[in-house]
Amino acid sequence: MKKIETHTKNEFMRPILDTLNKIGVGGITVERVRGKGQSNLQMVRGLRGSAKFVAVFNSRIVIYTIVNDDQVEKIVKAILDVVKTEDIEAFGKIFITNIEDAVDLSTGKRGIGAI
Repeated sequence: MKKIETHTKNEFMRPILDTLNKIGVGGITVERVRGKGQSNLQMVRGLRGSAKFVAVFNSRIVIYTIVNDDQVEKIVKAILDVVKTEDIEAFGKIFITNIEDAVDLSTGKRGIGAI
Protein backbone atom coordinates (compact mmCIF):
# COMPACT_ATOMS: atom_id res chain seq x y z
CA MET A 1 0.00 0.00 0.00
CA LYS A 2 1.08 3.57 -0.64
CA LYS A 3 0.08 6.93 0.76
CA ILE A 4 -0.22 9.63 -1.88
CA GLU A 5 -0.04 13.07 -0.31
CA THR A 6 -0.66 16.04 -2.62
CA HIS A 7 0.23 19.55 -1.42
CA THR A 8 -1.22 22.13 -3.79
CA LYS A 9 -2.92 25.48 -4.24
CA ASN A 10 -6.48 25.82 -2.95
CA GLU A 11 -7.95 26.30 -6.42
CA PHE A 12 -6.86 22.80 -7.47
CA MET A 13 -8.75 21.01 -4.68
CA ARG A 14 -12.10 20.54 -6.45
CA PRO A 15 -10.62 19.51 -9.84
CA ILE A 16 -8.28 17.00 -8.18
CA LEU A 17 -11.08 15.56 -6.02
CA ASP A 18 -13.36 15.25 -9.07
CA THR A 19 -10.61 13.48 -11.02
CA LEU A 20 -9.82 11.07 -8.19
CA ASN A 21 -13.50 10.27 -7.87
CA LYS A 22 -13.78 9.59 -11.62
CA ILE A 23 -10.92 7.09 -11.56
CA GLY A 24 -12.39 5.26 -8.57
CA VAL A 25 -10.30 6.45 -5.63
CA GLY A 26 -12.42 5.87 -2.53
CA GLY A 27 -11.04 7.22 0.73
CA ILE A 28 -9.71 10.77 0.57
CA THR A 29 -8.76 13.18 3.36
CA VAL A 30 -8.37 16.92 2.77
CA GLU A 31 -6.73 19.44 5.09
CA ARG A 32 -6.18 23.16 4.83
CA VAL A 33 -2.58 23.90 5.82
CA ARG A 34 -0.15 26.80 5.92
CA GLY A 35 3.52 26.61 5.21
CA LYS A 36 6.45 27.90 3.23
CA GLY A 37 8.30 26.13 0.49
CA GLN A 38 10.84 27.44 -1.98
CA SER A 39 8.35 29.66 -3.84
CA ASN A 40 7.86 33.32 -3.05
CA LEU A 41 5.28 34.24 -0.46
CA GLN A 42 2.14 36.12 -1.50
CA MET A 43 1.63 39.86 -1.09
CA VAL A 44 -1.40 40.38 1.17
CA ARG A 45 -3.57 43.46 1.70
CA GLY A 46 -4.44 44.68 5.19
CA LEU A 47 -7.99 44.76 6.52
CA ARG A 48 -8.70 48.24 5.17
CA GLY A 49 -7.11 47.52 1.82
CA SER A 50 -4.36 50.14 1.93
CA ALA A 51 -1.59 48.32 3.81
CA LYS A 52 0.34 45.59 2.02
CA PHE A 53 2.70 43.04 3.50
CA VAL A 54 4.29 39.71 2.64
CA ALA A 55 2.43 36.75 4.12
CA VAL A 56 4.27 34.66 6.69
CA PHE A 57 2.99 31.43 5.12
CA ASN A 58 1.16 30.32 1.99
CA SER A 59 -2.24 28.70 2.35
CA ARG A 60 -2.42 25.28 0.71
CA ILE A 61 -4.52 22.13 0.54
CA VAL A 62 -3.20 18.65 1.37
CA ILE A 63 -5.06 15.71 -0.14
CA TYR A 64 -4.26 12.25 1.27
CA THR A 65 -5.26 8.86 -0.03
CA ILE A 66 -4.05 5.32 0.65
CA VAL A 67 -4.08 3.02 -2.38
CA ASN A 68 -2.83 -0.30 -3.63
CA ASP A 69 0.67 -0.14 -5.17
CA ASP A 70 -0.59 -0.78 -8.69
CA GLN A 71 -2.77 2.39 -8.63
CA VAL A 72 -0.01 4.87 -7.82
CA GLU A 73 1.17 5.82 -11.32
CA LYS A 74 -2.39 6.21 -12.63
CA ILE A 75 -3.29 8.53 -9.73
CA VAL A 76 -0.10 10.60 -9.98
CA LYS A 77 -0.61 11.06 -13.72
CA ALA A 78 -4.24 12.09 -13.18
CA ILE A 79 -3.23 14.71 -10.59
CA LEU A 80 -0.44 16.06 -12.82
CA ASP A 81 -2.90 16.34 -15.74
CA VAL A 82 -5.23 18.45 -13.57
CA VAL A 83 -2.58 20.96 -12.47
CA LYS A 84 -0.75 21.15 -15.81
CA THR A 85 -0.60 24.76 -16.96
CA GLU A 86 1.76 27.24 -18.58
CA ASP A 87 2.13 29.18 -15.30
CA ILE A 88 5.44 28.21 -13.70
CA GLU A 89 4.47 29.28 -10.15
CA ALA A 90 4.93 26.41 -7.72
CA PHE A 91 1.82 24.27 -7.38
CA GLY A 92 3.17 22.07 -4.63
CA LYS A 93 4.35 18.51 -4.43
CA ILE A 94 3.19 14.91 -4.45
CA PHE A 95 4.76 12.66 -1.82
CA ILE A 96 4.47 8.88 -2.08
CA THR A 97 5.28 6.81 0.98
CA ASN A 98 4.99 3.16 1.96
CA ILE A 99 2.26 2.08 4.35
CA GLU A 100 3.25 -0.95 6.41
CA ASP A 101 -0.27 -1.95 7.44
CA ALA A 102 -3.78 -0.65 8.03
CA VAL A 103 -6.50 -1.85 10.40
CA ASP A 104 -10.21 -1.08 10.02
CA LEU A 105 -11.49 -0.18 13.49
CA SER A 106 -15.00 -1.51 12.94
CA THR A 107 -14.26 -4.81 11.16
CA GLY A 108 -10.69 -5.59 12.20
CA LYS A 109 -9.72 -6.15 8.55
CA ARG A 110 -6.05 -5.56 7.82
CA GLY A 111 -3.98 -4.46 4.87
CA ILE A 112 -5.63 -3.56 1.60
CA GLY A 113 -8.94 -4.92 2.90
CA ALA A 114 -8.97 -2.20 5.54
CA ILE A 115 -8.94 0.61 3.03
